[in-house]
Amino acid sequence: MWRDSHLTFASLAHHSDQVAQYLLRTGSPGSPVVVFGHKHTWMPVCFLGAVKAGQPYVPVDSSLPVQRVMDIISTSGASTVFSVEPLADAPAGCTIVTLEDLEEICAGDEPPPPAESAVRADDPFYVIFTSGSTGQPKGVQISRRSINNFVAWALELGWDERPEAPQRYINQAPFSFDLSVFELMMALASGSTMVSLDRGHVAKLGDLFAALGSSAATVWVSTPSFADLCLASESFSAHLLPDLRVFLFCGEVLTVETARRLRDRFPAAAVVNTYGPTESTVAVTSVVCSDALLDAYAVLPVGTPKPGTDILILDEQGAPLPDGATGEIVIAGDTVSLGYWARPDLTRAAFGQVETTEGIQPCYRTGDAGYVRDGALFFAGRLDFQVKLHGYRIEIEDIEANLRRLGSVVNAVIVPMEAPGGLGTVSHLHAVVQLLGDLPASPLRTTIALKAELKGLIPDYMVPKSFSYVNRLPLTTNGKVDRRSVKASVS
Repeated sequence: MWRDSHLTFASLAHHSDQVAQYLLRTGSPGSPVVVFGHKHTWMPVCFLGAVKAGQPYVPVDSSLPVQRVMDIISTSGASTVFSVEPLADAPAGCTIVTLEDLEEICAGDEPPPPAESAVRADDPFYVIFTSGSTGQPKGVQISRRSINNFVAWALELGWDERPEAPQRYINQAPFSFDLSVFELMMALASGSTMVSLDRGHVAKLGDLFAALGSSAATVWVSTPSFADLCLASESFSAHLLPDLRVFLFCGEVLTVETARRLRDRFPAAAVVNTYGPTESTVAVTSVVCSDALLDAYAVLPVGTPKPGTDILILDEQGAPLPDGATGEIVIAGDTVSLGYWARPDLTRAAFGQVETTEGIQPCYRTGDAGYVRDGALFFAGRLDFQVKLHGYRIEIEDIEANLRRLGSVVNAVIVPMEAPGGLGTVSHLHAVVQLLGDLPASPLRTTIALKAELKGLIPDYMVPKSFSYVNRLPLTTNGKVDRRSVKASVS
């Protein structure tokens, strides 16, 4: 359900059958189908219709710039775009199916397509496009088998005993962000309800809390930043969501402070931290953040791997590192992506095979730093989030994590400031900080106090030179902190 729109399983089945029959008549077997829009109930219809016709779907959010949308359509090679929101143009040779066209197609009464027409186990089920280092989007292909393996594990997260009744899932992320696969696929697999929140809800907190209050949600899925946004209001508690029993977080670092506040506000709900890149089907590790765990760690682990997954920590030469040593996180197992759509060069660079306890398995080199301690994986930032300042190599996420450990700080972003003359030289670090409560009456005094506290946690050379303060950090449409906007605000 989304706002006043409701889609029943019966309607979903019938409408997606009609879409599949349309694609079988007009589409190209195996060719991706782009679905353009934002949270519209017709989007899942198009997703399943494409899959039933043997074609992977490509979700594209309408918040993206027009050129980005065109780049994705062109790169995917799609010949059909289901545009449930207006789309002005498409590349040559691509047919745009409008919402009106879609409604007409789904008014038909053709029989279900033959089962053998559907996407096969080891073929792409969906392709999600992420940003690429070249400035062009790259499409991550996830197979039907990987989705099945992921969902079988995800349905059990956070529950002491698997509940009999269907659940009600909060959907915060747009469908173009793979975090949404959590709630969409779990709802489909378990006959449950998915309640979608759109960007309009996030822009108006009154609307957001009204939607949450009427959702009867039992499972919350979001980024930690979105939860922090909600926690800024005292009304975000079990009184607002009395049926909530599980929080599932992915996509960003979950802090001890955020987890503790959620445990205080929702004492009957489990808080589950997960980790995983798009290239390994949403998430591959999990841990329940009990009070004992929150007391034991200043930085939360992201947990242990799901069945069918092995986590390796490798050095720069690709050799395994011992427990406690930080290196690159490499994921091997049954949810690793098929690679990047139509980019064998990028696929060869990031994917491979490795020997595991399960035998030879596909693997993905994440570019994330991490280490294993006490049998659990700890995320230690992006390898490409390193900066060099006055000869020191610094992980900016290390500083951010320590800022969030301070009692008065909700969240923080470190911006490396470029020296005059450019050439990529960093002159100093600037911290953009969201505090508990109002903006400080004396920013200078607050900065002096925060610097003094930080010096008890990190070396002097890592302490930011300058600070600024905001009521809230901007979020992307995916619910993550918008680092680009933060940097632009202080540049």
